[in-house]
Amino acid sequence: MEVEKMESQLASILVLATIFVGATVAPHPAEACGGVMATIADDPKPFSVRTASGPGGVTLHYDQAGNVYVAATDIKISSALAEAIAKRHLEKRYGSYSHLEFEGFTYDHGDLVYMYHAHVPHLAASMHVGPVNFVTEHAHVHVSATTGNIYGFGCGLGSGIVEMAFEPRAYPAVFKDQRLPYVQLDTPFIAREGRPPTIDGTIDPAEWQDAGHEVLHVGTSQTELTEYG
Repeated sequence: MEVEKMESQLASILVLATIFVGATVAPHPAEACGGVMATIADDPKPFSVRTASGPGGVTLHYDQAGNVYVAATDIKISSALAEAIAKRHLEKRYGSYSHLEFEGFTYDHGDLVYMYHAHVPHLAASMHVGPVNFVTEHAHVHVSATTGNIYGFGCGLGSGIVEMAFEPRAYPAVFKDQRLPYVQLDTPFIAREGRPPTIDGTIDPAEWQDAGHEVLHVGTSQTELTEYG
């Protein structure tokens, strides 16, 4: 049983590492179930080659690669407020959690969302990203940037189904316009100075030789699933 558990965890590690690195070096917009990377900009027009109508009356500005830019003035939920919403959801649903981290900002399932994850004790959630299935002890939280609603587990780690509705009175007013210095899909790989890798969708061993890195642990030690997505 222990050998099977170790093999299962190793498979999860390899799958997640592939997803993680792929999202970092992809030359095209990172996609999960139709989603694309998004950026909040003071002025999105310089990046725009075409526009489209988005959720809540937001104008989506697409660049040449298909990534989305939106004007900061169109975003109703600031990053500071979104983080507070994510924390409240985790406390209400699980009671305790640790290591809340921002993952990215995306246009996903028809909405603009802040993506977070946090470690939850004894959680063993069955997840899928497209055709890839895995089990994780991290809770994934998607906060709508247009409504403040929380979306539950699902494809791409967010289902588009509201799990917790936004309650404005539950949060200090100071969060309303506060923006946090988030980094999109932060990577633990550190290239040597003077030898920047070419972000072209391929991994050239010579480019990454002697690069710094850190070991990623994913998966769970639980023997039974506790949540499905």
